[in-house]
Parts: sequence; structure tokens; C-alpha cells
Amino acid sequence: MDPCLRKRDEAEEFEVKHLNTFVVVDFETTGNRPKEGDRIIQIGAVLVRDGEITERFSTLVNPRVDIPPFIEKLTGINDEMVADAPPIEDALPSLLKLLDGATFVAHNVFFDLSFLQNALHEAGYRPFTGPLLDTVELSRLLLPGQEGYRLSDLSVGLDIMHDRPHQADSDAEATARILLHLLGKLESMPLVTLQQLQRVSRPFHSDVQTLLSDIEQQKIRQGAYEPAVDLEVVHQICLKKRKTVEKNSGRSLEETMDFDDFVDALFGERGMLKEHMPGFELRPAQVTMMKQVYDSFDSGRHLMIEAGTGTGKSLAYLIPAVFWAKQQEETVVISTHTIQLQEQMYSRDLPILQAIFSNDAPRISVLKGRNNYLCLRKFSHSLQEEHDNYDVQLSKSQMLVWLTETETGDMEELSLPSGGQVYWKQVQSDAGSCLNRQCPWFSRCYYHQARRKAQQAEVIVTNHSLLFTDMGAEHRIIPSYKYAVIDEAHHFDDVASRHLGDSISSYQLEGMLHRLHPDRGVGLLEEVEEAVRGWSEASYEESKHAIETAYQQIREGKETVREMYTLLYQWSHQRAKEGEEIGHTVMRYKQENLRDRWGRAVVSAVRNSVDLLLAIGKKLEAIYANIHGDDVPLGMKSLVTDLNGMVKDCLEYASLLHDMLLTEDEDHVYWIELDTRSTRKNIFLHRVPIDVSSLLREQFFDKKESVILTSATLSVNSSFAYATERFGLADLLREDSVDTAVLASPFNYKKQTLVCIPSEIPNIKGATERHFIEALIDSLSQVAVTTKGRMLVLFTSYAMLRNVYEPLKERLKEADITVLGHGMDGTSRSKLTKQFRSLPACVLLGTSSFWEGVDIPGEDLSCLAIVRLPFVPPNHPLVEARNQQLEEQKKNPFMQLSVPQAVIRFKQGFGRLVRTSTDRGIVLIYDRRVIDARYGRVFLKSLPETNVLIQPTGQLLSEISDWLA
Repeated sequence: MDPCLRKRDEAEEFEVKHLNTFVVVDFETTGNRPKEGDRIIQIGAVLVRDGEITERFSTLVNPRVDIPPFIEKLTGINDEMVADAPPIEDALPSLLKLLDGATFVAHNVFFDLSFLQNALHEAGYRPFTGPLLDTVELSRLLLPGQEGYRLSDLSVGLDIMHDRPHQADSDAEATARILLHLLGKLESMPLVTLQQLQRVSRPFHSDVQTLLSDIEQQKIRQGAYEPAVDLEVVHQICLKKRKTVEKNSGRSLEETMDFDDFVDALFGERGMLKEHMPGFELRPAQVTMMKQVYDSFDSGRHLMIEAGTGTGKSLAYLIPAVFWAKQQEETVVISTHTIQLQEQMYSRDLPILQAIFSNDAPRISVLKGRNNYLCLRKFSHSLQEEHDNYDVQLSKSQMLVWLTETETGDMEELSLPSGGQVYWKQVQSDAGSCLNRQCPWFSRCYYHQARRKAQQAEVIVTNHSLLFTDMGAEHRIIPSYKYAVIDEAHHFDDVASRHLGDSISSYQLEGMLHRLHPDRGVGLLEEVEEAVRGWSEASYEESKHAIETAYQQIREGKETVREMYTLLYQWSHQRAKEGEEIGHTVMRYKQENLRDRWGRAVVSAVRNSVDLLLAIGKKLEAIYANIHGDDVPLGMKSLVTDLNGMVKDCLEYASLLHDMLLTEDEDHVYWIELDTRSTRKNIFLHRVPIDVSSLLREQFFDKKESVILTSATLSVNSSFAYATERFGLADLLREDSVDTAVLASPFNYKKQTLVCIPSEIPNIKGATERHFIEALIDSLSQVAVTTKGRMLVLFTSYAMLRNVYEPLKERLKEADITVLGHGMDGTSRSKLTKQFRSLPACVLLGTSSFWEGVDIPGEDLSCLAIVRLPFVPPNHPLVEARNQQLEEQKKNPFMQLSVPQAVIRFKQGFGRLVRTSTDRGIVLIYDRRVIDARYGRVFLKSLPETNVLIQPTGQLLSEISDWLA
């Protein structure tokens, strides 16, 4: 029967005997609005039956309207090509024949379905009513760790040939191959996971639940009840079994030779690095750094070492760290600024280390902050909760699949939808709600597993944030250590400031109250009440009044906190200035600022909020006192522990609000940060020590035998004075008690990089911003045409990026060069970078987060433009406070703080261009202060030796063209 003639209802979904026939469809169209005149110009369809591709159909379609230029550019299909093609009414019968009795499948199925339904309606057919499957939705479910879910991302990730993107036949073929992979994965899924998935997949948009049911029935018919050998079922959730690691026996290299001999064995003609590293190149600076790191450990001295891009510094400190840990039986901690570098080190460098130390594989563990790990108890409990929110249910489904694959339970492995980030807060591990050994999941707890691995490790890889959290927790998180390597050390004191200070957000506070007692649905307090009622009538009667009072106080608390944040927002919104992050503004405040009419209203609202939070905390504490004890049933202990966690949160938030808005400490700086993009008007309060150098010295460096501080950017004009001041090591440097070294990059910057300073660009002090922006756009557009895009433009101000974006886009449209803007085309740095690399001619405009951590090697990036020298705005609260402190000490804050800070940032930005020894490109500097201001020379002197041209853009174009050629 023609699928377009039959009526589909809810019952008929389950009459499908077996979903074994799928038609994968892709349409190329003139736009994305079928009801407003957009039409199909190409059809691609692939028939999949019983797990095999059995038939294909494709045709161009005459849309009887002109094909827009951007669609022609995207698809390669023009008016001439479709002139003799059949109209849609002639093409439809062949497609309908394939669709008879089949499931309609597409990548973003409702887009293609809307065009099909419109075409069927106009051709006089009834609408399609068969089952639907969206491969985007199915991919999100079954590939929870995939970085992107576009067709091109999935094709690359699954190694599927997709050579003609945006051609319907090629897109349909790639989608069909993806479908086959996903069906294969579903069929290998354990039965218990399939059954759990069915329960949470009800809100899915396409018929995923029907497909799950179909595969479940197949498994039951086949008697396939047991999971695969590498899986186990724990409390009705299927988990990946833990690997047991056998310790290698045999005498290790480091026991039989000293470190210099060991290094020679690594780097010799037949050395182990050459054997185990494809494309290995001998880098003298890497060998030097290895020996310096080992010598510092051996002599018990601190070392600051700047290692230029391409030195290979990760291995240069990991190898001596492992050698020292094994030789001396000491724990060495490696700390990075970003979790991404932790991951990269673990996946890229660990296999090399295991090969090098083959007789005694190194015990290296990665340890992150507790909130990065899933709490299985909370997750298991959340599966029982009914929820209609699509993102939450998709996140639960992704996690069920992920749990059959993960060994770590680390959220970095997951690509959750935006709403899933909120759900994660509900199921993440945290100290306040941990049952420890009483937890039924304790033996499988991912966080405690990571802690146990760290206890047994020789080298622990962690991040700066956890390092300082551990300091605040009196070293109860990271096992005791005396030796450390701090990578990305130029961020060390900034992270220290944040973690040795305090912050609280409206999102945190309102989220806690919502979790306790939501406006709709069931919260923790309702769950506690229900559990107590079912457990003990006597305990319920004792607790009843306290629970009813708590409900009332929480409702009142929500209103009071909301009013407080509204007043805070209104009070600070007009005074706030642009922050470092897109869409965020900041305002520093002191107690004296709260003495006007607005300020007094804010203070009153804060006092009311503090009083109510204390009252709620005490009431919850009273409930907890009534119901906790050894006789509480195991199932209820989880709720009681969560309730105790909420008591701590209430009292902690009350204390933070009091300390941040009702008192003042001269050693700290206070500010409000507003998220102006969010409709929820999120507010963040910060309190940070103005100077952390003495704290770092006393609480960290003085307690360690040897600390290695390394980065590609630590020195300013070959001097470490600025960095040692920040880290509290200035006295040690003067006393010659800390070693320093600068290791130049192995790259030949004189041959690889041309620095161009367009001389017609007006000086920052001698022109209006409008005049500067006009000259900037004119120069950028000319250079972008010469370089055929491949340009990254670094801004220090989001406002300026926004002003440049549209005019530059318009100027480059005729040259077929795409312009992408951070905050304009998305805020994900990694997604924008991927997009930039995938487009043939593109200019990417980036703000603060693009100045470092962006790695685009090869010809994808041939031109880097620095719009302004990256001075931190002097009105940033912490910078302002530090400047005032230096002025009080009769020092020059500009030369001692602002310039060195900007030079280090400038060097980071410069480092985006040349990432390998074969890279070649142009650096444009649009800030004339590098040549006009006396301090500007420090910026150029801090760069590697390179060629510098100062000419008008018109004259630079031929130089740029020749250089790139």
C-alpha cells in the first residue's frame, strides 16, 4: 500500500512487524522555507533493507524558479543544469515507490520531510505518514562522545567517504552509511540498556523509541539477555568492566643507568623516540630541557623555563618526571591550565612513555575536580524521575550509552546538549552529598576510582584549579607530593586569585532553591517527605511541621533572592563596563558605593536573603536531625545525605553573600559581573585577593622541594622579573635560589614569518575609533583578498569586533571569502575553528579566548592580524586594584604590570601562526604603538628574530603575495 494513502495513528506505530526497511533521503533545495516558495532541486535516496544497501535513486529536479547564487555556490547546481530535469511531480513516483512500507530517514529529518510533504500536497498526493528516523538525533544518542553531529563531522569521525558534500546523492549515501553504523551499534547494545533507553526516550522527536522496541524484541526472541564480556550489570545499569593492569616485571632502564645515559638512549641514531614517534625530529632544546628538569629535581631547586613553540616541552618534562618518580619512588604532579591539555597529554604522550619505559610501564593517572565525574547513585535515582524536557531525556539516554563505553566517568568525554549542562549539575559527584562507603555504588564510584588511581600513581596529571582547590582543602584531594611541573605557568597566579578568592552566581543560588522545592514538579524536599512518610509514621509526625515551614520559607526565599538579584542588576547595569568575556560586563564596588538610595535598597535585600537562607538551612538541619541514623533504610540514606548537602549549601551561600556585600577586607577586590546575553540576567559576585604572590610563596613554593614552571611565554624581553614577582619568587631570584632558562623555538621565524605594520593606520591616540575602524576594514579586506582568506584576526574588544564584522563581510562577499565572528556566528571556539578550517576561503574574527590555545597548523592559517596590543582594560576590577596598590608602593603600574602582562599575551597571540617547522605566513600588527611608543619596542623585542616591514597596505600587498608564493 502506498505510504501516502494510509492513515497513521498511535496504535499503528506498534503494528510495524520489524523495522528492517529504511529509505535514506536528502534534498537539495533553493532555500529552507517550502511554504514560502523554496523548492527541491535534487533528490538523493538510498534503500537500506536487512542491513544492506539494495537500491539507489537520484535525480536533478527543475524547480521552475531561479536558483539563488549562494545555493549555486553551496551545491554546485545551477539553472542550466536543471533546465531539462523533470519537475517534482514527475520525480515523486520513483521516490514513493521506494518509500512504500519503509521508514523515512534523513539527517535532520524534519527539514527534508517538510519539503516532501509540501511537494506531495502540491502534486495532489496525501502526506507521508510512515515512521521517521533522524540520524542527527540517533547519532547524538549512540555517539555521545562525538564532537560534532553535522554530516561532515560524522563522516570524518566514522571514516565514511563523503567526497561531494551538499550534493543530494552523496549526502544520502553518507547518511545511509552512518545509519548502518548506528543500527549495528544498537544491535550490539545490551538488553538492559535498550530497556532503560526506551523508558527515557519518549520525548524524542523521531521514532527512536519504536526502533529501540523493535531491536529489544529481536534480542528477546534470540535469547540475547547477557551483555558482552567486557560489560557488567550493576543495579540494573550496564557498565564497562574495569581493566586490570598487570605490572610488568624485569629490570627497568632507569635502575641501570643515570639520566644522561638514559637521554642518550632516547635520542641516539637508533633511539627509542625515533622508534616510537612517527616523524621524530631531534630537537636540541628538548634534550636541554629534559636535563634541566631532572637536574632541578635532583638539586631541589625551583626552575622557570620558557620553551618556545615546537620545543616539544610536554615530553621534555614528562620523561624526567617519570624517571625521577621511579628512581626516587616519589610522586610527581604535572599541572596544566586547561583540561584539554590534560586530555591531549594523556592520549598523545602516555603511549610514548609506556613504550619508552617498556620494562616497567609508568603509573600515570589523570585527576580532575570532583564535579567532572558522574555520581552513579544520583544518575540511577534520576532515571526514575519522569521528565518531559527533551534535553534532559536526551542527556540521560546519552549517558546510558556512554556508561557501556567509559572507564573514567569523566564528563569531558560527553557532548551534551545545552540543557544537558544543567542536568549534569544534578548528577555530578560532590562532597556534600557523598555517602562514601555506605553508598551502594561505592565500589564503582568514578571519583573514588580516580582518587585510588592517583594514590597508586607515580605521576599525577591534574590542572591548576584542582591544585588550588586541594590547597584550600588542606591537601586532602591530591596525594602528598614534593615535586611538581606547572605547565601553561603564565596563568598560574590568575588561577590562584580565583581559587583563593570566592564567587557566587544567581544561577547557583536560584538553582539550589529550585532543586529543593521547584515551582512545578517534585524537588528534594518532596522526595524526603514522601520517603519519611513511607518509612516511619512517628518520624513523619515529628518532621511534618518543620517540612511545612521549610516549604513556606523556600517559597519566600525564592522571591527574596529574586528581588535581591533584580536590585543588584539594576544598581550595577548602568555602571558596568565591558568585560573580557563576550556578553559580560563588570563593575567594581566597595562598601562606600552602597550608601546611596539604590545601595541601601540592595543592602536591605541582601540582609533579607542572608536571614532567609540561614533560616532555611536551620530548618533543613532540624529535618535532617529527625530522620538520619543507622536505622534509616539504604534507599532513603541517599536522600538524607543530599538533604545534608543542601544544609551546607544554604549556610555557605548565606556566609558568602554576607562577606561579599555586607563586609569589606582591604586585601581583597570585589566586583559584580553581569551576563547581558542571557534572558535570565545571570549575576556573578567575585571577591579576590589583590596580591597572591605571598600566598603562593608560603602555601606552595616553600612547601615543595622543586617546582618547574614552564610556558612558551614567561619572559618579557628575556627577563623573568615580572613572572617571579607574580609568583612570589622575586626574593629567590635575587638570591640566585631559583634557576631560569629561555629555550628558543626550533622554528626559523626569519624564513617562516613576515611581520607587517600598515603605516596608514592612524595612531590610537590621534584618531577617533570610527576613523580607526574604517582604515582597519579597508586594510583587512585588501590583505584577505591577497591571502585568499586563511586569516585569523585577534581583537581585544568584542565591541570593536562587532563593528568590523558586517562591513568586512560585505566587502569580502564579492571575493567569495566567508567572514566568521566569535559571538556573531557562535560562541564555541572549537566549532568556529573547525568551520574556519573546512571553508576554502575564510576570515575568522576572534576575541580574548582566541589569543591562545588555538592550533591551526599548515596552510589553513596563513595570515594573523593583531588589531590592538592586548592590554587588559585598566577598568577591570582586579587590574584597577593592583594598579592602585602599586601606586601606593610608589611604583609605575603601567610599566610593571600592564606592559609585561600585555607582552606575554602578545607573544601568545603571535604564536598562533607558526605551529610546525613547515608553516609560513604573515603577521599584521594594526597598533602603531609598537613603533611609535617607547614601550612598544619591548613587544617587538620579545618576539623571535623575524623580518619587519612598515609600509602602507597597498605596498605591502605585493610583498605578502611574494612571501606566501
